[in-house]
Amino acid sequence: MNLRKSSKAVCDECLSEFFQHSSIMKNLCPECAHHIYGYKNCIHEFKNGRCTKCYWNGNSSEYIDSLKR
Repeated sequence: MNLRKSSKAVCDECLSEFFQHSSIMKNLCPECAHHIYGYKNCIHEFKNGRCTKCYWNGNSSEYIDSLKR
């Protein structure tokens, strides 16, 4: 896949950019969709501060942090 041509969106929860195709939710990155709704998460592989698969930057909101506890 050509990462430069992948459509990006901004997650409503953590505000990270992500590749739209990587999440079942239109406005949530796969990380937030996983913690809020239980959807399958990306198996992240980070390079230069971003996941090479979904483009998530590792951001987390207070709400997501509370769900992880």
